[in-house]
Amino acid sequence: MLCAGVVHPHYVNLLRKPFGFLFCCHIWERGIFLKRSKLFLPIFLIMLILPVTAWASPKRIISMTPVGTEILFALGQGDNIIGVTNFCDYPPEANKKPKMGDFAALNFESLMAMKTDLLLLQDMHMQFTPQLDRLKIPYIVMKQNTIDEICDSITRLGKICSAQDKAQKLVSGILADVKMVTSKVKGLNKPKVLLCVSRELSEKQINSFYVAGNNNFYGEMIALAGGENAVTEKKISYPQVSLEGLMTINPNVIIDLVGDKTFYHSKDKIDVDTIFNEKYLKGQWQRSAKVDAVNKGRIYIMQGTVYLRPGARSGMILKAFAKAIHPEVKW
Repeated sequence: MLCAGVVHPHYVNLLRKPFGFLFCCHIWERGIFLKRSKLFLPIFLIMLILPVTAWASPKRIISMTPVGTEILFALGQGDNIIGVTNFCDYPPEANKKPKMGDFAALNFESLMAMKTDLLLLQDMHMQFTPQLDRLKIPYIVMKQNTIDEICDSITRLGKICSAQDKAQKLVSGILADVKMVTSKVKGLNKPKVLLCVSRELSEKQINSFYVAGNNNFYGEMIALAGGENAVTEKKISYPQVSLEGLMTINPNVIIDLVGDKTFYHSKDKIDVDTIFNEKYLKGQWQRSAKVDAVNKGRIYIMQGTVYLRPGARSGMILKAFAKAIHPEVKW
Protein backbone atom coordinates (compact mmCIF):
# COMPACT_ATOMS: atom_id res chain seq x y z
CA MET A 1 0.00 0.00 0.00
CA LEU A 2 2.84 2.39 0.72
CA CYS A 3 4.21 2.39 -2.80
CA ALA A 4 0.91 2.64 -4.64
CA GLY A 5 0.72 5.90 -6.56
CA VAL A 6 3.78 7.37 -4.84
CA VAL A 7 6.95 6.04 -6.44
CA HIS A 8 7.16 5.21 -10.13
CA PRO A 9 8.75 1.81 -10.94
CA HIS A 10 11.30 3.69 -13.07
CA TYR A 11 12.96 4.93 -9.90
CA VAL A 12 13.02 1.43 -8.45
CA ASN A 13 15.06 0.29 -11.44
CA LEU A 14 17.15 3.44 -11.25
CA LEU A 15 18.15 2.70 -7.67
CA ARG A 16 19.77 -0.53 -8.77
CA LYS A 17 21.98 1.09 -11.40
CA PRO A 18 25.45 2.60 -10.76
CA PHE A 19 25.06 6.02 -9.09
CA GLY A 20 21.29 5.59 -9.15
CA PHE A 21 21.13 6.06 -5.39
CA LEU A 22 22.85 9.47 -5.61
CA PHE A 23 20.60 10.57 -8.47
CA CYS A 24 17.45 9.71 -6.52
CA CYS A 25 18.83 11.52 -3.47
CA HIS A 26 19.32 14.61 -5.66
CA ILE A 27 15.73 14.39 -6.85
CA TRP A 28 14.55 14.00 -3.27
CA GLU A 29 16.51 17.07 -2.18
CA ARG A 30 14.78 19.12 -4.88
CA GLY A 31 11.46 18.16 -3.31
CA ILE A 32 10.00 16.14 -6.21
CA PHE A 33 9.15 13.17 -4.02
CA LEU A 34 8.57 15.23 -0.91
CA LYS A 35 5.72 17.08 -2.59
CA ARG A 36 3.96 13.80 -3.26
CA SER A 37 4.36 12.11 0.09
CA LYS A 38 5.93 12.62 3.50
CA LEU A 39 6.36 8.86 3.61
CA PHE A 40 9.22 8.93 1.11
CA LEU A 41 11.98 7.97 3.56
CA PRO A 42 10.42 4.67 4.71
CA ILE A 43 9.36 3.95 1.14
CA PHE A 44 12.87 4.74 -0.06
CA LEU A 45 14.35 2.25 2.41
CA ILE A 46 11.86 -0.46 1.41
CA MET A 47 12.77 0.07 -2.25
CA LEU A 48 16.36 -0.87 -1.47
CA ILE A 49 15.28 -4.21 -0.02
CA LEU A 50 12.43 -5.43 -2.21
CA PRO A 51 13.09 -7.04 -5.63
CA VAL A 52 11.96 -5.09 -8.67
CA THR A 53 9.34 -7.72 -9.52
CA ALA A 54 7.52 -7.04 -6.28
CA TRP A 55 6.42 -3.68 -7.65
CA ALA A 56 4.93 -4.74 -10.93
CA SER A 57 3.40 -8.24 -10.69
CA PRO A 58 0.35 -8.42 -13.00
CA LYS A 59 -3.06 -8.81 -11.38
CA ARG A 60 -5.32 -8.78 -14.45
CA ILE A 61 -4.00 -11.48 -16.77
CA ILE A 62 -5.70 -12.68 -19.94
CA SER A 63 -4.43 -15.90 -21.55
CA MET A 64 -5.05 -16.52 -25.24
CA THR A 65 -3.31 -19.87 -25.17
CA PRO A 66 -4.33 -23.07 -23.32
CA VAL A 67 -0.64 -23.80 -22.72
CA GLY A 68 -0.21 -20.41 -21.06
CA THR A 69 -3.31 -20.92 -18.93
CA GLU A 70 -1.99 -24.23 -17.58
CA ILE A 71 1.36 -22.65 -16.74
CA LEU A 72 -0.30 -19.70 -14.98
CA PHE A 73 -2.26 -22.02 -12.71
CA ALA A 74 0.86 -24.10 -12.06
CA LEU A 75 2.59 -20.88 -10.96
CA GLY A 76 -0.22 -20.11 -8.53
CA GLN A 77 -1.65 -17.24 -10.60
CA GLY A 78 -5.21 -18.52 -10.90
CA ASP A 79 -6.71 -15.66 -8.88
CA ASN A 80 -5.05 -13.12 -11.20
CA ILE A 81 -6.56 -14.55 -14.40
CA ILE A 82 -9.51 -12.51 -15.71
CA GLY A 83 -9.99 -14.16 -19.11
CA VAL A 84 -9.13 -17.31 -21.10
CA THR A 85 -10.01 -18.88 -24.46
CA ASN A 86 -12.91 -21.26 -25.07
CA PHE A 87 -10.36 -24.08 -25.24
CA CYS A 88 -8.77 -23.49 -21.86
CA ASP A 89 -10.11 -26.41 -19.83
CA TYR A 90 -7.19 -27.40 -17.63
CA PRO A 91 -6.97 -27.33 -14.72
CA PRO A 92 -10.75 -27.59 -14.12
CA GLU A 93 -10.69 -24.15 -12.45
CA ALA A 94 -9.95 -22.65 -15.87
CA ASN A 95 -13.52 -23.46 -16.95
CA LYS A 96 -14.81 -20.96 -14.39
CA LYS A 97 -12.90 -18.05 -15.91
CA PRO A 98 -14.57 -15.57 -18.34
CA LYS A 99 -14.22 -16.75 -21.93
CA MET A 100 -12.58 -14.49 -24.52
CA GLY A 101 -13.62 -16.61 -27.51
CA ASP A 102 -11.43 -18.47 -29.99
CA PHE A 103 -7.67 -18.11 -29.52
CA ALA A 104 -7.08 -17.33 -33.21
CA ALA A 105 -8.20 -13.68 -33.00
CA LEU A 106 -7.89 -10.86 -30.49
CA ASN A 107 -10.65 -8.44 -29.48
CA PHE A 108 -8.71 -5.25 -28.77
CA GLU A 109 -11.72 -3.38 -27.43
CA SER A 110 -12.32 -6.08 -24.83
CA LEU A 111 -8.65 -6.14 -23.88
CA MET A 112 -8.70 -2.38 -23.28
CA ALA A 113 -12.05 -2.44 -21.46
CA MET A 114 -10.89 -5.22 -19.13
CA LYS A 115 -7.71 -3.25 -18.33
CA THR A 116 -5.48 -6.27 -18.69
CA ASP A 117 -1.94 -5.76 -17.41
CA LEU A 118 -0.56 -8.93 -19.03
CA LEU A 119 -1.64 -10.81 -22.15
CA LEU A 120 -0.35 -14.32 -22.88
CA LEU A 121 0.05 -15.14 -26.58
CA GLN A 122 1.51 -17.85 -28.79
CA ASP A 123 3.41 -17.71 -32.09
CA MET A 124 0.24 -17.47 -34.18
CA HIS A 125 -0.52 -14.09 -32.55
CA MET A 126 2.68 -12.36 -33.70
CA GLN A 127 0.72 -10.47 -36.38
CA PHE A 128 -1.12 -8.60 -33.61
CA THR A 129 1.93 -7.40 -31.67
CA PRO A 130 2.33 -4.05 -33.53
CA GLN A 131 -1.20 -3.04 -32.55
CA LEU A 132 -0.68 -4.26 -28.98
CA ASP A 133 2.43 -2.10 -28.82
CA ARG A 134 0.50 0.94 -30.05
CA LEU A 135 -2.20 0.32 -27.44
CA LYS A 136 0.47 -0.24 -24.77
CA ILE A 137 -0.98 -3.60 -23.76
CA PRO A 138 1.76 -5.67 -22.06
CA TYR A 139 2.17 -9.17 -23.51
CA ILE A 140 4.43 -12.19 -23.54
CA VAL A 141 4.67 -14.76 -26.34
CA MET A 142 4.84 -18.30 -24.96
CA LYS A 143 7.29 -20.25 -27.12
CA GLN A 144 6.68 -24.00 -27.21
CA ASN A 145 8.56 -25.57 -30.12
CA THR A 146 11.19 -27.27 -27.97
CA ILE A 147 11.75 -28.28 -24.35
CA ASP A 148 14.26 -25.43 -24.00
CA GLU A 149 11.73 -22.90 -25.29
CA ILE A 150 9.03 -24.21 -22.94
CA CYS A 151 11.34 -24.03 -19.93
CA ASP A 152 12.44 -20.54 -20.93
CA SER A 153 8.81 -19.39 -21.28
CA ILE A 154 7.99 -20.79 -17.82
CA THR A 155 11.03 -19.07 -16.30
CA ARG A 156 10.22 -15.69 -17.91
CA LEU A 157 6.58 -15.87 -16.84
CA GLY A 158 7.66 -16.81 -13.33
CA LYS A 159 9.82 -13.68 -13.11
CA ILE A 160 7.04 -11.44 -14.42
CA CYS A 161 4.55 -12.87 -11.91
CA SER A 162 7.01 -12.93 -8.98
CA ALA A 163 6.70 -16.73 -8.88
CA GLN A 164 10.33 -17.67 -9.54
CA ASP A 165 10.41 -20.51 -7.02
CA LYS A 166 7.36 -22.22 -8.48
CA ALA A 167 8.67 -21.70 -11.99
CA GLN A 168 12.01 -23.25 -11.07
CA LYS A 169 10.26 -26.22 -9.49
CA LEU A 170 8.13 -26.73 -12.61
CA VAL A 171 11.14 -26.50 -14.93
CA SER A 172 13.15 -28.86 -12.73
CA GLY A 173 10.34 -31.41 -12.87
CA ILE A 174 10.23 -31.32 -16.68
CA LEU A 175 14.00 -31.65 -16.98
CA ALA A 176 14.03 -34.51 -14.47
CA ASP A 177 11.52 -36.41 -16.64
CA VAL A 178 13.69 -35.78 -19.71
CA LYS A 179 16.76 -37.08 -17.90
CA MET A 180 14.94 -40.17 -16.65
CA VAL A 181 13.52 -41.09 -20.06
CA THR A 182 16.71 -40.48 -22.04
CA SER A 183 18.74 -42.55 -19.59
CA LYS A 184 16.34 -45.50 -19.94
CA VAL A 185 16.27 -45.50 -23.76
CA LYS A 186 19.96 -44.84 -24.26
CA GLY A 187 21.55 -47.45 -26.52
CA LEU A 188 18.25 -49.07 -27.54
CA ASN A 189 17.18 -49.63 -31.13
CA LYS A 190 15.21 -46.72 -32.56
CA PRO A 191 11.96 -47.77 -34.24
CA LYS A 192 10.49 -45.55 -36.96
CA VAL A 193 7.65 -43.58 -35.39
CA LEU A 194 4.81 -41.90 -37.24
CA LEU A 195 3.04 -39.33 -35.06
CA CYS A 196 -0.38 -38.30 -36.36
CA VAL A 197 -1.50 -34.91 -35.02
CA SER A 198 -4.76 -34.43 -36.96
CA ARG A 199 -7.16 -36.43 -39.13
CA GLU A 200 -10.86 -36.87 -39.88
CA LEU A 201 -12.04 -39.35 -37.27
CA SER A 202 -15.51 -39.96 -38.74
CA GLU A 203 -14.25 -41.75 -41.86
CA LYS A 204 -14.28 -45.56 -41.78
CA GLN A 205 -10.96 -45.65 -43.59
CA ILE A 206 -8.12 -43.19 -43.34
CA ASN A 207 -7.40 -41.36 -46.60
CA SER A 208 -5.01 -38.62 -45.48
CA PHE A 209 -3.78 -37.09 -42.25
CA TYR A 210 -1.28 -34.62 -40.80
CA VAL A 211 1.89 -35.74 -39.07
CA ALA A 212 4.70 -34.21 -37.04
CA GLY A 213 7.81 -33.31 -39.01
CA ASN A 214 11.20 -32.85 -37.38
CA ASN A 215 11.38 -29.12 -36.66
CA ASN A 216 8.83 -28.96 -33.85
CA PHE A 217 8.09 -30.11 -30.29
CA TYR A 218 6.87 -33.56 -31.37
CA GLY A 219 9.94 -34.25 -33.48
CA GLU A 220 12.06 -33.58 -30.41
CA MET A 221 9.79 -35.75 -28.24
CA ILE A 222 10.16 -38.72 -30.59
CA ALA A 223 13.96 -38.41 -30.46
CA LEU A 224 14.07 -38.00 -26.66
CA ALA A 225 11.75 -41.00 -26.24
CA GLY A 226 14.17 -43.22 -28.15
CA GLY A 227 12.54 -43.26 -31.56
CA GLU A 228 13.28 -42.09 -35.08
CA ASN A 229 10.77 -39.88 -36.83
CA ALA A 230 9.43 -41.86 -39.80
CA VAL A 231 8.76 -38.55 -41.55
CA THR A 232 11.98 -36.93 -42.71
CA GLU A 233 10.37 -33.61 -43.67
CA LYS A 234 12.22 -30.65 -42.13
CA LYS A 235 10.83 -27.58 -43.89
CA ILE A 236 7.15 -28.18 -43.11
CA SER A 237 6.33 -28.66 -39.45
CA TYR A 238 3.16 -30.68 -40.02
CA PRO A 239 3.03 -32.15 -43.54
CA GLN A 240 0.00 -33.93 -44.95
CA VAL A 241 0.42 -37.62 -45.75
CA SER A 242 -1.74 -39.70 -48.11
CA LEU A 243 -2.58 -43.39 -47.76
CA GLU A 244 0.04 -44.14 -50.40
CA GLY A 245 2.54 -42.07 -48.44
CA LEU A 246 1.79 -44.09 -45.32
CA MET A 247 2.62 -47.30 -47.15
CA THR A 248 5.86 -45.81 -48.44
CA ILE A 249 6.89 -44.62 -44.98
CA ASN A 250 5.99 -48.00 -43.44
CA PRO A 251 6.40 -46.97 -39.77
CA ASN A 252 7.18 -49.44 -36.98
CA VAL A 253 5.06 -47.46 -34.51
CA ILE A 254 2.02 -45.23 -34.99
CA ILE A 255 1.08 -42.72 -32.29
CA ASP A 256 -2.31 -41.15 -32.97
CA LEU A 257 -3.20 -37.96 -31.08
CA VAL A 258 -6.97 -37.68 -31.38
CA GLY A 259 -7.66 -34.89 -28.89
CA ASP A 260 -10.81 -34.77 -26.77
CA LYS A 261 -14.40 -35.38 -27.83
CA THR A 262 -15.47 -32.16 -26.11
CA PHE A 263 -13.74 -30.11 -28.79
CA TYR A 264 -14.29 -32.44 -31.76
CA HIS A 265 -16.27 -31.10 -34.71
CA SER A 266 -17.16 -32.94 -37.90
CA LYS A 267 -18.96 -32.07 -41.12
CA ASP A 268 -21.10 -35.17 -40.64
CA LYS A 269 -23.58 -36.06 -37.90
CA ILE A 270 -21.74 -38.54 -35.74
CA ASP A 271 -21.88 -40.18 -32.34
CA VAL A 272 -18.72 -38.95 -30.64
CA ASP A 273 -18.90 -41.68 -28.03
CA THR A 274 -18.72 -44.28 -30.80
CA ILE A 275 -15.84 -42.54 -32.52
CA PHE A 276 -13.80 -41.88 -29.39
CA ASN A 277 -13.47 -45.58 -28.78
CA GLU A 278 -9.99 -47.06 -28.95
CA LYS A 279 -11.10 -50.18 -30.84
CA TYR A 280 -12.87 -48.06 -33.46
CA LEU A 281 -9.91 -45.70 -33.88
CA LYS A 282 -7.39 -48.52 -34.21
CA GLY A 283 -9.68 -50.24 -36.69
CA GLN A 284 -9.42 -47.25 -39.02
CA TRP A 285 -5.67 -47.75 -39.28
CA GLN A 286 -6.02 -51.52 -39.60
CA ARG A 287 -8.42 -51.18 -42.54
CA SER A 288 -6.26 -48.58 -44.29
CA ALA A 289 -2.81 -50.07 -44.82
CA LYS A 290 -0.94 -53.19 -43.77
CA VAL A 291 2.21 -51.39 -42.69
CA ASP A 292 4.62 -52.78 -40.10
CA ALA A 293 2.99 -50.94 -37.18
CA VAL A 294 -0.42 -52.39 -38.12
CA ASN A 295 0.88 -55.90 -38.64
CA LYS A 296 2.60 -55.92 -35.26
CA GLY A 297 -0.16 -54.19 -33.33
CA ARG A 298 1.99 -51.12 -32.59
CA ILE A 299 -0.82 -48.53 -32.86
CA TYR A 300 -1.19 -46.26 -29.85
CA ILE A 301 -4.26 -44.03 -29.51
CA MET A 302 -3.74 -41.10 -27.15
CA GLN A 303 -6.90 -39.27 -26.18
CA GLY A 304 -6.98 -35.97 -24.34
CA THR A 305 -5.94 -32.39 -24.96
CA VAL A 306 -2.82 -32.82 -22.83
CA TYR A 307 -0.98 -34.40 -25.77
CA LEU A 308 -1.75 -31.39 -27.95
CA ARG A 309 -0.43 -28.82 -25.47
CA PRO A 310 3.36 -28.65 -25.09
CA GLY A 311 3.79 -26.87 -21.79
CA ALA A 312 3.63 -27.55 -18.06
CA ARG A 313 2.85 -31.25 -18.63
CA SER A 314 5.57 -31.88 -21.24
CA GLY A 315 7.15 -34.50 -18.99
CA MET A 316 3.89 -36.44 -18.97
CA ILE A 317 3.75 -36.33 -22.78
CA LEU A 318 7.34 -37.55 -23.09
CA LYS A 319 6.79 -40.48 -20.74
CA ALA A 320 3.64 -41.54 -22.61
CA PHE A 321 5.53 -41.49 -25.92
CA ALA A 322 8.46 -43.40 -24.45
CA LYS A 323 6.19 -46.14 -23.09
CA ALA A 324 4.62 -46.54 -26.55
CA ILE A 325 7.94 -46.55 -28.40
CA HIS A 326 9.76 -48.81 -25.92
CA PRO A 327 7.22 -51.02 -24.12
CA GLU A 328 10.03 -53.46 -23.32
CA VAL A 329 11.50 -50.98 -20.82
CA LYS A 330 10.36 -51.15 -17.21
CA TRP A 331 8.71 -47.78 -16.68
